[in-house]
Amino acid sequence: MTNRQTNILDGYATLKRGSKSSQIQNPELYMTTAGGKIRCRRCAGVSSRTKQQCKHPALRTSKKSRCKWHAGSSTGPRTEAGKNKIRAAHWKDGSETREARAERKRKFSELREAFKKLNFIELLKVSLQEHH
Repeated sequence: MTNRQTNILDGYATLKRGSKSSQIQNPELYMTTAGGKIRCRRCAGVSSRTKQQCKHPALRTSKKSRCKWHAGSSTGPRTEAGKNKIRAAHWKDGSETREARAERKRKFSELREAFKKLNFIELLKVSLQEHH
């Protein structure tokens, strides 16, 4: 076995359940799909119930040789450039920026105060009419 193959096999198709840890004796590293036309990496996932290796092809972007079901969700961008790229992708019209929300909150509080004053004036008018 070459050094590259041993690196691939390290932690490949390992099942950990509780304190028990079992490993598939001969995990299949590669598989053929499309009627034998395409050779690709096989998923390293293992069933906890049947102890069998997953039969799906691994994603090309997966460093751990996992299929789309066993790879897990993305944890998001790590660098500032990546975060800015995501912000730019989600930007629509600017109506939901922090500044716009703060301005809207300020305007609603002014409106609320105006309604309170108006209600107080109405109450004064009613109380003055009752006395006359």
